[in-house]
Amino acid sequence: MKTKIRSLIIVAVLVNVSACSTIKNLFPDKEKDYQFTTEIPPLIMPPDLAGDSIANVPAAAPAAEATDVDAVPRTETAPTVDRKLTQVELVDAGEGTKRLRIGAPSAIAWRMVGKALSRKSIEVTNRNQDDGRFDVQYDPNKKEVEDGSIWDEVNFFFKGFEVTEQEYVLKLVENNRQTDVVILDKEQKPVADETSLSLLTLLHDTIKADLAK
Repeated sequence: MKTKIRSLIIVAVLVNVSACSTIKNLFPDKEKDYQFTTEIPPLIMPPDLAGDSIANVPAAAPAAEATDVDAVPRTETAPTVDRKLTQVELVDAGEGTKRLRIGAPSAIAWRMVGKALSRKSIEVTNRNQDDGRFDVQYDPNKKEVEDGSIWDEVNFFFKGFEVTEQEYVLKLVENNRQTDVVILDKEQKPVADETSLSLLTLLHDTIKADLAK
């Protein structure tokens, strides 16, 4: 009986030892690895970087501070006018034609005319500020779309395909710090019909109302 017990104890001890070795193989002791590591040798600085040589390097110049574009002095100043004192009038140009005269340089008059065209939803097909030219399509009888009956919407839908707009060229000509707006046709000739006069009148009233604000 004692012999069997001793045999069982020996077998248990052997099993325990083998189990421990198996676990150690699965989870190796990392501390042993550190025992065989070597120290990294100290960094050797080159002679030109050793000592206080770094401190003697001149510091970089501070970056220039951002400045407001408007604060930068300019050689050329943009023309300015008093809006309330700006004259806007229709004048005779001879041979039954009229022109719109704006008491401001062409750069300012260009913005005034462009703003008026936008306010009145007049289609601009081309614009060239260097040439002082707006190509527009204008119909004095064109009405804005309004919500109405079904018949009105159907009628507007079919009339929308009718081409009733006329093509004009608005030419801006500066003279002595004032700008004349002349209406030309496709052949660059002055126009003296009722539609062109209606367009000039519309621009005149729109610009004056804008200046009065």
